[in-house]
Amino acid sequence: MLRGNILDVINEDFVRTAKAKGLSSRQIMVKHVLRASLIPIVTLFGLDFASVLGGGAIITETVYSLQGVGYYAFQSIAQQDLPPLMGVTLYGAAFIVVFSTLVDVAYAYLDPRIRLT
Repeated sequence: MLRGNILDVINEDFVRTAKAKGLSSRQIMVKHVLRASLIPIVTLFGLDFASVLGGGAIITETVYSLQGVGYYAFQSIAQQDLPPLMGVTLYGAAFIVVFSTLVDVAYAYLDPRIRLT
């Protein structure tokens, strides 16, 4: 995925401008191309990480008998116990909100066109 994004960004106007300014190929790749290419990667990583921490690993924790939030949610579903299940859902939602905010801050760092307001 990163390779495809890099190939797309290399053909952008700002990369041609950086080459015309005489920057080294390393500076162009790191400061311009890589930063612009990392935005989709940051999105996927941030939201996937939030779902795993928030109890999204129910199947993994159940199969391997790991004691985590996902296993707790599975036990609550099996016992039809609603309050713990609502708590796990709220816990997962909080992680998604926090990591979505962190992803937006990372966007502002990676892409100068995006501003935090």
